[in-house]
Amino acid sequence: MIMFQFETNKCYRMPPYFGGVAYQPMETCYHDVVNMTFTYATDGDSLSQYVPESFELLRPELSINFCQSREVEWMAGSCYNLIDVSVPVRFNGKRDHVEGVFSLVVWENKTTPILTGREETGVSKIYADIEDLHILRDQRFATASFEGNSFLRLEMTVTSPMDDAQMTPLRKMPVNALHWRYIPKVGGPGADLSQPILFPQRIEAEQGWKGHGAVQWTLLRYEQNPMQAHIIKALAELPQLEMSPVMMTKGKVFLMSPMARVLE
Repeated sequence: MIMFQFETNKCYRMPPYFGGVAYQPMETCYHDVVNMTFTYATDGDSLSQYVPESFELLRPELSINFCQSREVEWMAGSCYNLIDVSVPVRFNGKRDHVEGVFSLVVWENKTTPILTGREETGVSKIYADIEDLHILRDQRFATASFEGNSFLRLEMTVTSPMDDAQMTPLRKMPVNALHWRYIPKVGGPGADLSQPILFPQRIEAEQGWKGHGAVQWTLLRYEQNPMQAHIIKALAELPQLEMSPVMMTKGKVFLMSPMARVLE
C-alpha cells in the first residue's frame, strides 16, 4: 500500500495530498484592472490601535481601494472584485526597514483568491458580495454587502481626466504591500504562525481620472454579519476628517510573487 508523502521541492495547497507543483518564480498579470481609491484623514490615536506594533503609522489616514479585476492570469483568465482598506506605514524590524501600505482588511467576492491570499501571503482577506462598478455619465459607485445586508458604499463624481504629469508616476508604480499572516492554534488560544509579510506589486495605469466622492459605512448587527460586524464597526467609527481627491485608474497590475517574503 502506497501512502501519500510530501516532496520538499514542491508547493502545496489545501488539501495537499492530491499533489503539489514545482515552484515557478514568476510575476502574474491582471490584464484589465479598474481601481477607484478614496483616502481620508482620520484620528491617529484611534487608527493606530489596529496597526501591529512592529509597524509605525506614517500618516493618520485611511485608504479604501475598490478594485475590479478581469483577465487574471493565475485564475485562467477569470475575474473578481475586492475592497482593500489600508494605512501608510513603515516596518521597523531587526533586519528590515520598509515603507508601504498595510492592509487592515481586504474583502473579496470569490473563494479562490481569498484562500490563496490568506494562506500563502498573509493578506487579511474575508468574503463580501461586491458588485461590479456602476457607471452613469460622470458618476461611479460600488457597494459591498453580506447576505443581503449592505455595509459600504463608495461614490465618485469624475471631474476630469488626469494629465500627463499626473499619469507619469502611475504608468509604472511599485507598491510595497504589507500584510500580517496569522494562523491560529488548533483547540486553544494563540497562534501557530504570526509574521509580517511583504508582497510587492506593480501598477501600470493606462488611463486615469480624478474627482470627488464619499464613503458611507453602515453598521450591521451581530446576527446580520456575525464574523465581520466588529470589523465594520471599528472602521465606521474612525472619523472622516478630510477627504482627498478621489482617483480612478484603468490598466494592468502585476503581483511580484518572487519578491514576497517574511519580514524580520
